[in-house]
Amino acid sequence: MRFIDSHVHLSEYRDHAAWTAFARFSETMLLSSGIDRATSYATLELARESDEDLVVKAFVGSHPSEAEKGSDLDWFEGALEEATGAGELGLDPKFPGFGPKGPQMESFVRQLEGVEGSGKPLQVHSRGAERECLDTLTCYRLGAVLMNWFEGEAELTDVRDRGYFVSFGPALMHSKKLQRMAIRLDPARVLVESDGPVPFRALGGAGGPALIPSVVFKLAELEGRSFFEAQESVLKSSLDYLRVSGKT
Repeated sequence: MRFIDSHVHLSEYRDHAAWTAFARFSETMLLSSGIDRATSYATLELARESDEDLVVKAFVGSHPSEAEKGSDLDWFEGALEEATGAGELGLDPKFPGFGPKGPQMESFVRQLEGVEGSGKPLQVHSRGAERECLDTLTCYRLGAVLMNWFEGEAELTDVRDRGYFVSFGPALMHSKKLQRMAIRLDPARVLVESDGPVPFRALGGAGGPALIPSVVFKLAELEGRSFFEAQESVLKSSLDYLRVSGKT
């Protein structure tokens, strides 16, 4: 394995089989996240289909965009038992139901209660609600925490001190803010993600796991080391996040 896309939504691609084939060819592991019950179960199935080469790892969860829809979470803990980890879960004021006692917080807490004590890694969506997410996370005994696509520059010291992982996506290639944040972190806690199938206007609409080497290249440039050194570092950090040991 050469690369790990730490946050992608493989089930949301119409041509997910093509991306799985790409992952095998490029030796890229895909940590694929669900956003609701349907996509979480679809992600589990994609992971089962790749069982021999383990190119897809399933994360299951309910995204903050789903909280106001009133869907129950009775499925979550059962799905988590089979999954590699939990995600994508968290808070986001852009979606309905945000607030200290709103449906988003209820959903977030319910899932954290399900993850607590499992030892499984989780992926936290915190855009626009970085402080609220961090304050809530302190209430639970959790395994490895990944703040995916984290944008809370003011909260970065807190994230760093807690030993959380942070993933950077293709926006790193043009965002000065994300570049400042990346170089403030311990490289051992830095991961890369595509957040596919999200397209990036600044990159001509490109997106997906194929951009992962470019994100690693930008990290290498920022850190002042070779591409191969950065690639090995990110791979090790990703495996540490997954609690995986052995050949890379």
